[in-house]
Amino acid sequence: MSLISSAQKRTYSKADSLFIFNSTTSKKLKQKMMDSSFANESTSPNFVVITAVNKITGKTKEICTEAPFVIGGIERNKGNATQQNYKSASFYFNTKAALDNVGFDEYTYRELIKYGQNKELKTIVDYLSRNPMVTMEHNFQGTRKQQFMFAYVLFNNGIMSTSGCMQAT
Repeated sequence: MSLISSAQKRTYSKADSLFIFNSTTSKKLKQKMMDSSFANESTSPNFVVITAVNKITGKTKEICTEAPFVIGGIERNKGNATQQNYKSASFYFNTKAALDNVGFDEYTYRELIKYGQNKELKTIVDYLSRNPMVTMEHNFQGTRKQQFMFAYVLFNNGIMSTSGCMQAT
């Protein structure tokens, strides 16, 4: 199943799509990133890219969200859907509360592809890809939608990212 429609393929270049949905990042690396993300219990959770299934509408979509929000989404499901295992990277959500929790409708693929055409984003990904031992602290001031799209591209290019530290005051 293609993640982008044929109309979107005509609108944007193949290079843009390859950069965003980078299929050259190995499954083993993505699984290692998932394992680390779900094991992270700090106040700065990691972003993960998962396949989310809206059981209400039947729509399937790859999304970026924070690892603890996947767990929260599963907990908001009705029925025995809590038996899901993150190692599959596919999750089924059957309530609006669960879908909202993971940000299922936070952005569209069209918005993601357009966002991925940002030259600064490509520069950041290229730099981090060439310098894997570098830890880069980037204070991202964009919207929640932009933050998810930024993390989506990073994850699909083999770069882990975290949300800002959330501390109780």
